[in-house]
Amino acid sequence: MALFGEKARISVGTVSAMEKRTSEALAPAYEEALAKIQNADVVNADETSWRESNRLAWLWAAVTPLVKVFRIDKHRNREAFRKLLFAFDGILGTDRFSVYRVHDKERRQLCWAHILRNFLGLEELGGTAKSLGVGGQRIVKAVFREWYRFRDGEITRRGLQRRLAPIRLRLQRLLRRHVNNPAAPARKIAKDLREYGSALWTFARVEGIDPTNNIAERALRKAVLWRKSSFGSASRAGSRFVERMLTVCESLRAQGRSILDFIEQSIRTRPSDRVRPSLLPAASRARPA
Repeated sequence: MALFGEKARISVGTVSAMEKRTSEALAPAYEEALAKIQNADVVNADETSWRESNRLAWLWAAVTPLVKVFRIDKHRNREAFRKLLFAFDGILGTDRFSVYRVHDKERRQLCWAHILRNFLGLEELGGTAKSLGVGGQRIVKAVFREWYRFRDGEITRRGLQRRLAPIRLRLQRLLRRHVNNPAAPARKIAKDLREYGSALWTFARVEGIDPTNNIAERALRKAVLWRKSSFGSASRAGSRFVERMLTVCESLRAQGRSILDFIEQSIRTRPSDRVRPSLLPAASRARPA
C-alpha cells in the first residue's frame, strides 16, 4: 500500500491463488531437500504444535547446518516422525521425547540442555526428587564446562573424553541411587537416562556432534512466530505451503542466499525445464543424493 496505494488492493481469492502457485513452484526443491537430508551424517530433530483447519497438528523439523526441512502432520507419534526421516540412518540429535526411540540409541545424541531443565524441574518439585535434581544439575554443568574447553581449543578430543570419564561415573552412581525414588518424575528420568546412557555421550567420541539440540530449536522459532500471528493453516494445501516456505527460507538463510531471488526463479521456471532452483549447497549438488 505504501508503494502502490489503492492499486495494491487484491482479493482474498487472488492471494490464495498466488499461494497455490508459489507452493507448486517450490515443491521440486522441497522434495529434493527432503530426499537429501536422509543421507546426512548428522540431523537434529524437534517438533512444535501447529493448527490445521482449527485442529491441533504438529510441525516437525529435521535440520542440518545448511539444509532445514519441515513437515506438518496431524499426529505426534513415531509414524509422523518417520514420514519426515523415513530413510535416515545417521546420528540423530533430539530431546528425550519417546517418539525418537525408534532410532537406534547407539546413533543418537540426547540434548544436555533439556536434561538440565529436567533436573531443575525435579529440584523445584522438592521432596525426594530434589536430591536427584540438585545432583544432576551439578553434573550437567560439569559436562558443559569440559565441552566449552574442548570447543574453545583448550583441550583435545582425547582430553575431553578423559575429563568426562569421572563425570560419567558420577552420573551413573547418581541415577542408580534414584531408580526406585518414591517420586515418579525422578524415577522415570533416572530409568530413562540409565537405559539411554550411551546416547548422552556421542558428542565426546564423534566429530561434528553438539551436546545440545539448539540448532533444531532455533529452526522452529520462525515457525512459532508464524503460528502465533496466523493461527496456523486452514487446509492441507495451506500446510504444504507452510512446509515448503519454511524449508526454503530457513535453508537459504543458513546458506546466505537470497530468498526472493530463489522464489522468483522457482515461479518463472517451467515444469519442463531441466535446470530448476535447488536448495542444496553448491558443493553437494555435484554429488548424487
